[in-house]
Amino acid sequence: MKKYLIIIALSLCTTTVFSQMTKENDYGINTLSFEVRTDFDYYSQNDSSYTGFTGRYLNFILKGDINEHFYYVYRQRINKIQSIANFFDATDYLYIGWRITKNISWTAGKEVVAMGGIEYDLAPIDIYFHSRSWELDCYQFGTDVSYTTDDGKNIFTLQLTNSPFGKGLYSGLYNYSVHWRADYKYFGPVCSINMFEVNKGSFLNVVALGTTYSFGIVDGSLDFLHRASTEQKEYLGHDYTFIGQIGVSLFKEKLHVYVKGGYDFNDAQPAETTVETAFDPYVTPGTDMKTYGGGFEFFPINGSKSLRLHGFFAVNDTKGEEVLYQCNLGLTWRLNFIKR
Repeated sequence: MKKYLIIIALSLCTTTVFSQMTKENDYGINTLSFEVRTDFDYYSQNDSSYTGFTGRYLNFILKGDINEHFYYVYRQRINKIQSIANFFDATDYLYIGWRITKNISWTAGKEVVAMGGIEYDLAPIDIYFHSRSWELDCYQFGTDVSYTTDDGKNIFTLQLTNSPFGKGLYSGLYNYSVHWRADYKYFGPVCSINMFEVNKGSFLNVVALGTTYSFGIVDGSLDFLHRASTEQKEYLGHDYTFIGQIGVSLFKEKLHVYVKGGYDFNDAQPAETTVETAFDPYVTPGTDMKTYGGGFEFFPINGSKSLRLHGFFAVNDTKGEEVLYQCNLGLTWRLNFIKR
């Protein structure tokens, strides 16, 4: 408890100092906020059930400009901090950016690994139930260079970070990403090609294709991820994920209802292959899993999404295992101390 009080006190001090800075010039904090999510879960599997309330996320977010060229972005997951010594383990991202030109920018620090797919792209606080492919250790130290087109609709990024599969900080394993994000009238593609170094000189190659779509009150997303190791003899069709979601917004976007389904599959190696020798260490060999369900989001404050009530029912059907059922109700609130 003491560590949380210290962190909150430091956050409030930061708020005071930077708020004054913001008043005195055009630079400083653009966003300073906390976001919290609490859930009630009911799980059922093999005639056993588990229930309980939990605080799932407590995030501190800070974004701003140092001057017209340099900016910073910071998100700390306070509920994951175990001690001051491992503070960075609970840091989702913390990086500084340099707007080199109107179109080109550079960032360095702890970043989100640039991989495509809409489920992966969402912040964890906005994920209710998910596929196995979402479980990547996606926050890593590194650097990237981005190019934004003149119309602002396309961002192309080259990124180098530590590999999510590195054993320790100085494992010498890296991730190489080529990433494309776009924003069009009806579609919002988020796609990438990634090379994740699993062992020295051995890579898990991922092609991740995802897009949002929106047509009036109907919205949703589609993802396809294909994974293959440089050591595989047969490259295509042995390790992949499909994810789809469709939803409808009602009552002036105060209510959103949706259904979602996903399928993870990996038969590139025998099911008994260990994680240490797997080509794909996170959607492991032998995976044959269907995830599906539906739910709702309700925003009670007119014109604002700072308060959200959600609920869902989901099924996790893994081949060779008992089916897992989950019911969930939760509340999310976002406190914006500064937003401009």
